[in-house]
Order: sequence, then C-alpha cells, then structure tokens
Amino acid sequence: MHELCLTYMTRKLKINERVPLSDLVPHFGAPLKTAPLLWTAYQRSRMVYGFVIHTVGATLDETPNSSRVLYSKVFNYDMLDQKQNSDEQYLHNERIKRKQRIAIVARQAESMCLLSRQASGRPASDFIVHPTDEPIYLLEEDVGVFSLPPGDVFTSEKIVLWVSVFSLGFSLICDSQENLTLAECTLRTVVKYLVDSLKLLTNSSNVVLKADKIEMSLDKFMPHGQLLFLNHQATQALEKELSNSMPL
Repeated sequence: MHELCLTYMTRKLKINERVPLSDLVPHFGAPLKTAPLLWTAYQRSRMVYGFVIHTVGATLDETPNSSRVLYSKVFNYDMLDQKQNSDEQYLHNERIKRKQRIAIVARQAESMCLLSRQASGRPASDFIVHPTDEPIYLLEEDVGVFSLPPGDVFTSEKIVLWVSVFSLGFSLICDSQENLTLAECTLRTVVKYLVDSLKLLTNSSNVVLKADKIEMSLDKFMPHGQLLFLNHQATQALEKELSNSMPL
C-alpha cells in the first residue's frame, strides 16, 4: 500500500505525519457525511496543475473559440516564479507559454460546454437568465471532462474537468493519474462557493474585481494544488472561515 502524507485538521497531530493507507480505510470507507473528522490526504507525486475561470458563449451567436480567460491559477509554476537567479528572458518566455496553454484550455472547455448545451435540447434562455439570489444547481450537461494528449498542449497528458454556469466556465486541469472523482467533487464545491458566495454572476467584471477572494478560496479548498477529502461538515467549516476572513 502507498504511504500517504496526512494532515489531521481537527485536532493537533504532527504536520505531514506519515500514516499507512490502511489506517485511513475505517474513515474513508464510511459515508463522508457521517464522518466526524476532516482529513486531507494526497500522494506527493500528483496534484492539480491549474484552475481557470473563463467566459462561455460570450458572443451573441455563442460561437466557440471566443472564450476569454478571466482568472487563472497555475499551481506548480509558483516555484518557477520564485527563482531569483533564473534568466529573466527564460522566465518571460515561460510565462507567455503558460498564458497560451491556459487560453487553449479555455477555448476547448468552452467548445465542450456549448456542445453539451446544444445536445441537451434546453432553450438558449436557460443559460442566460439567472435569479441571482437563488443558489445554483448543476445539471448533467453542466459538467464534463476531456483529455489533452501528450504534446498537444502540455508535455504530459492532462485531464480537464469543466463546469459551466450560465456565462462562466470553470476548468480544473489535472494530471492524468489524479483521482478524477475527488477532482470533480472539489470542482463542484469550489464553483458553488464562488458563484453563490462571491456573486460572480451579478456583474461581468466581478471575477476580475474579486480575484483576491478567489485566490483565498482556492488556498482553502486546494492548498498548493492538492485535492482534499472533505465531508459536509468540513466544507461548511471552510466556508465559514472564508466568510469571516473576507466579509463581502
């Protein structure tokens, strides 16, 4: 069995204490809603590559390839940005490549979103009008996944999970060996929190204006690009902590 790096967040244990995977079975084998504890566990060799918020159907005819990137976070580039002795031109070129990759992911995700909407048979008005005071509910056609083969956009294979909420798309770029069930659950949780709590749909510029709050939210739900195992109680605790730290 693999050894996992475990942080027990509801009582004091040693940070990054190593625990055999078998010790986690009694906790993760039970329904998450009934688990009284909050655990986070991850394999060091895998992580989320990036998170993107982009437009969906920004043009009147909702043609693909018109997507605009409103916010992006690339987790494993943090170390690159912090290198003080690296060649400035090299860093500049790497950042340009990063933006280009993110833009490609956004365009492909938007295309998938629009195709799914067309296939659903729902009228276009369903994806435009939204009662902003009501919480969002994601339907089957609002969530999807596609893969990027090695050498297509990234040097290694990536899996992109996407969620569309009216005029906004949210994409999570993962390594090919990532736990996709956990990744989808995390993406759904993050999207619901961002849209409902930060009111991203009330104004087209809210994503840009609230970039700092989006960053804080990602730091809680996906610290350093790591996916967390969260039960309902733990999710509520994180949301409350975020609300207290950044009052709207």
